[in-house]
Amino acid sequence: MISRSLDDHLPSSSSAPHPIQRNLAPHLHPFSKPREYTRALTAAKMDRMFAKPFVDALGGHQDGVYCLAKDPRRVAVVAGGGGDGEVIVHSISLRRPLLKIPDAHRGMVGGLTWTAEARDGRRGLLSAGKLDGTIKLWRSEAFTPGMRDKAAFEGNEFGVGASESGQEILDTAGALGEGEDYDEEEGGGLAIDSGKRDRLGRDLEPTMTYNSKTGFNAIDHHRTDATFATASNSVQIWDEQRTAPVSTLVFGGSSETVTSVRFNQSETSVLASVGGDRTMCLYDVRTGKAERRVMMQFRANCLSWCPTLPTVLLLGSEDHNLYTFDIRNLETPSQIYKGHVGGVMGCDWSPTGEEFVSGSYDRTVRLWKRDAGKSRDVYHTKRMQRVFDVTYTPTADFVLTASDDGNVRIWKSNASAKLGPVSGKERSAIEYRQALIEKWGAAGDVRSVHDRRHVPGSIHNAVKLKRDMVEAAKVKEERRRKHSRAGREKPKAERKKVMIAEQK
Repeated sequence: MISRSLDDHLPSSSSAPHPIQRNLAPHLHPFSKPREYTRALTAAKMDRMFAKPFVDALGGHQDGVYCLAKDPRRVAVVAGGGGDGEVIVHSISLRRPLLKIPDAHRGMVGGLTWTAEARDGRRGLLSAGKLDGTIKLWRSEAFTPGMRDKAAFEGNEFGVGASESGQEILDTAGALGEGEDYDEEEGGGLAIDSGKRDRLGRDLEPTMTYNSKTGFNAIDHHRTDATFATASNSVQIWDEQRTAPVSTLVFGGSSETVTSVRFNQSETSVLASVGGDRTMCLYDVRTGKAERRVMMQFRANCLSWCPTLPTVLLLGSEDHNLYTFDIRNLETPSQIYKGHVGGVMGCDWSPTGEEFVSGSYDRTVRLWKRDAGKSRDVYHTKRMQRVFDVTYTPTADFVLTASDDGNVRIWKSNASAKLGPVSGKERSAIEYRQALIEKWGAAGDVRSVHDRRHVPGSIHNAVKLKRDMVEAAKVKEERRRKHSRAGREKPKAERKKVMIAEQK
């Protein structure tokens, strides 16, 4: 007996569309693949047409910005350190400074990091001077959890307002906590109502000051404990309540300059550093000694731990490349990422651990997928100069860059993502176009449209020159091998050329 249900032939409600019966047999649709390919090509073209990654620039610095520090517990707050010793805490949602410390240090700011939450709920900002050899702990009402950036989630998931263009500034009341007022008469800064109204940044004194004979190149705070690590001619571990370092981590008798240091976010007792002597070193804070130290072919300028894979370490090198290492096997890198034509000065993982961003001396910012050796996108502007630090926001929606032209720039992590409210029907269309691009991304025309990127003429010429130099080196090596004794000159894999030796 044949049985049919009326639910398959009648609409569910009076306003719902009438069900359409389709026979999905392949032989009845001979042109389905050509039609889908045409849709994928159109989707790739639309993706490039709406690719506008630049959002805004956060000004206020009088000199170049050389270091950034994102607050992992607040989405829309980032601190920037300038070359003139000024520290500014920016609000990404308001697009204005929350706090200005004009003379935090004498000379360049070497590093910035946020402290863990204290017992009273207060937060602090640690700044390290590169020339004056001081570390200062700043505590302000602007760092307390009462000053919530709830506007970062109001209106839409991107946190930049409810307008379709996404360029309107959020309502100021959305980012102010209790007891805080907006002061328009004094130039639009923030004021705290505590008996007398003082602008933030005026007569602000550090809570603690830590002195050293040498300047600091980097600083990083422990995830939960009240300790932090600094990089100078050695790696030092400090306690927030003590003015002298708790321990000094040195490998052997080495006194080379340490350029960067980072705590592992999962295995919090593990510490990594890179130095000017082309070394990368791993420390254990519990034992107070260096566990492993390897010599590289070129100097590494920056490093970052993967947040989801505790054993994966990312290094940005002076040879224009980035490398990922598994610290359980440091003989060869896991992956090599090529694309920059200048030294990589900053790198940071996405909170998802699937992508990372890098900033280079060649004035470009590149975004990479962890399993691909080629960058998926490249950002640049005419006015942006050399990029010295980059970071993701905690929601992975935006990328922040610091360059020596005095601006902290906000970029979308997805260049063609829409800022503003998105309806359900539009979201379905966007997801369908992305699925088409992923399915047909390897096809000829779709791939050429989707992967094509316009770069400045200087970068384009540098890429061609570098390609010619690499080809010439390969030809020279092949000729040397051809005219040498058989078996004496063996070809060497590219990954094995990165590491020279492990020092014990």
